[in-house]
Amino acid sequence: MPPKLDPNSPANQALHAQFTKLGLSPATATELVRQPKQGAAVKALIEAYQLDKETLDEKTASALVKLAVGGGKLGEAEKGFAVQKVIKGDVTSNDQVTAAIKYLEPNPAGTPINEAEFDKTCGVGINITSSDLPSLIKSYISTLPTPPDSWTNFGPLLGGVKSSTSDLKWANAADLKSSLETLFTELFGTKEAAAAARAQANAAAKAKPTAPKTKPAPAVAAATAEGSSGSGPAIPTNIFQEGFLAEFHKPGENPQIKPELKERHLEWTKGGVLTRFPPEPNGYLHIGHVKAIMVDFGYAKFHGGRCYLRFDDTNPEKEEGRYFQSILETVRWLGFEPWKITYSSDNFQRLYELAVELTRRGKAYVCTCDAEKIKEDRGGSHGNPVPCVHRDRPTSESLAEFEKMFKGEYAEKAACLRMKMDLSSGNPYMWDTVAYRVKKAPHHRTGDKWKIYPTYDFTHCLCDSFENISHSLCTTEFISARESYEWLCDALEVYKPRQYEFARLNLQGTFLSKRKIARLVTAKLVGDWDDPRLYTIIALRRRGVPPGALLRFVSELGVTVQASTTELHKFESTIRSFLEDSAPRLMMCLKPIKVVLTNVPDDYCVTVQVPLHPKVPAMGSVESRFAREFYIDADDFRVEDSPDYFRLAPGKSVGLFKAPAPVTCTSYTLASDGSVSEIQCVLEDAATAKKAKAYIQWVNAKEAVRIDEVRYFHPLFRSDPPPADFEHDVNADSVQVYKGAVVEPAFYGLAGKLLGDAKRESEERTAKAKKEMESQSRVEGDEDEPVVLADSLYGVENVRFQGMRLAYFALDRESEVRGLKEGTAGKEVKEGDRIVLNRIVSLKEDTGKKA
Repeated sequence: MPPKLDPNSPANQALHAQFTKLGLSPATATELVRQPKQGAAVKALIEAYQLDKETLDEKTASALVKLAVGGGKLGEAEKGFAVQKVIKGDVTSNDQVTAAIKYLEPNPAGTPINEAEFDKTCGVGINITSSDLPSLIKSYISTLPTPPDSWTNFGPLLGGVKSSTSDLKWANAADLKSSLETLFTELFGTKEAAAAARAQANAAAKAKPTAPKTKPAPAVAAATAEGSSGSGPAIPTNIFQEGFLAEFHKPGENPQIKPELKERHLEWTKGGVLTRFPPEPNGYLHIGHVKAIMVDFGYAKFHGGRCYLRFDDTNPEKEEGRYFQSILETVRWLGFEPWKITYSSDNFQRLYELAVELTRRGKAYVCTCDAEKIKEDRGGSHGNPVPCVHRDRPTSESLAEFEKMFKGEYAEKAACLRMKMDLSSGNPYMWDTVAYRVKKAPHHRTGDKWKIYPTYDFTHCLCDSFENISHSLCTTEFISARESYEWLCDALEVYKPRQYEFARLNLQGTFLSKRKIARLVTAKLVGDWDDPRLYTIIALRRRGVPPGALLRFVSELGVTVQASTTELHKFESTIRSFLEDSAPRLMMCLKPIKVVLTNVPDDYCVTVQVPLHPKVPAMGSVESRFAREFYIDADDFRVEDSPDYFRLAPGKSVGLFKAPAPVTCTSYTLASDGSVSEIQCVLEDAATAKKAKAYIQWVNAKEAVRIDEVRYFHPLFRSDPPPADFEHDVNADSVQVYKGAVVEPAFYGLAGKLLGDAKRESEERTAKAKKEMESQSRVEGDEDEPVVLADSLYGVENVRFQGMRLAYFALDRESEVRGLKEGTAGKEVKEGDRIVLNRIVSLKEDTGKKA
């Protein structure tokens, strides 16, 4: 892992202050301080151009950081020109900075810069507003040789805009995507309806006998990224077509210390992209891992390649079996299927042999100093490393001592194998990092065989090499580790993958640290790791957040090297937008009050058709019976009227969604506590009634489905960000529970359909994945234990809907609805059933009020 940053060191404090003064956020400044090379580049730019005298906003400061980090090859004149363009506000976005660097790098020294050509190339002066986009997009499409004909063209079209010469390439990426989605919805219906139609057509095509076909040519790589295995969440592709992830090398272009290493690599990979997702199985994954999973698996899939799920299980003391299965389930739930599941422990013997070889080459030695001495020798707090007293011991002696470590003759922490690297480097990763340490703990896969275990710094790059990884993708805290990564591969003369780093995902108002979450769980301040107030993936899944919404969130944020903290409302807005297009709607009353119509007979009943989604006719409709007695929500009635109030009040009328006519309140009844217990109304004559100014939802009183609990979740902590003693900052009102809510009876039928569809999709994906894994194992002759792929891609959280005018909800795992489990869901509640709903997200941005 990266060395800990000492925030209190005077040098780091001064550097942090310099970066924040430039205009960067504290979080971005901290990340730059953690990355010595990038931080030094930004510091040099500030000092060279006296930027500390400028007053800049965060966007401009971020553009300067990108220029400093990416413009290392620019000449002084070219760099100065670019700096002035950024400060003037001519060049502001990441895309513009990238274009500027690309334009200026080839400019010969001493040659004047053609400013007009630069401005044109970098989009200077182009200001496209969201209102401009619809007409500009249509104009751009009219120039295409083949206009789009379905949603399958969306990703390629969006990527084409960004790589074109059109002015549209300089539009705000989120606005461009939103406008294009609106246009596609107008042309081809919603994305979900189009996907459903394709699935129906595919099913019909499969049912018909077809003539034998010749084997098709390989599909275009970009098309394969839209789905994982024919079903599951749609995987956005735009982040792989533009920006940071679009600029990586092609397989085979990463340099090697020997040409034959490249040749053997390409022979094995056939020139394909290979990536890996390498989690340490010591806890449950969180929302930050969604970004890593999407980048690792999505990049490979977009390029028609493959991605390993590799468990980094080199620390036997912290690993538990439950985490392995949870990580696999999470990857699959997000829509990805690993090409192969591997373990770092698969390579323990091979890693040990390479450690012996490294020692034999004189590039590793056994050190018997204690931990404090090693820390001091490696620079301690002063940053000046000195050689260990064992550094120059004879190779034969280190080999003998390493053999003793292997046999368990040393106690834990009494000896370690250190790599003999470069103490003159300014990078702490090169200060004779530990490669092996003594640990007597048994391993979950190898038992008591090993008494020594390799460190991450020794294991990671070599396992990447063993697996012929073409692109080793990780977060920016490993930038400094890249030098040691490459040093070790070259020292052993093995294939060397290319490492790329991207900024991790951070969310406002919470933390993603496994250690801190474990403290909350242990102290019983949250229910467990899946408590819906947390941002672990299992917690978000339990809350009801769809996997597709998480992927869309990562896609809309984009992937860059600049650290930032995303505001919570942006995350919730993405979920809301996703559910707006995909979630059916039901009439529901959170705080029901009975209404009795006094001018209709007791058996009055009118059947009405209520659409499940007004904008998606393909979802269909459900029947609701409008009767003499029904419920409305307490928030839709007032005992005192006002001119700006358009819902129900004494003497006032209101419309009821899809009911035959408005109703007018004639009186109401109070309970002993002073609350309204019943409202008496008359049903207006549909032929003569005035059109209602407002419409509210209602639920038939005799057929209503009772909800035992509806849970609304609010921020877990009172402070933002949470303080160091966060256990004392937990918000006691972070869960708000409503009892006695009601929903229309169509809930049971809809829930059965949603869960049945999810179950069928899960079974199909799992069967396909098992078949592909078995086929791969037969081809390669693997003798590893079989991987258990459970049908775990669905659960009661798949029952998601919008409670009309209230919020989006999902069934909680504590629910007991036996009809769903038995596949016999109907309109009758079974004795002993318990329904618990979680609010996924509000219908509009929460202003801080509790619903």
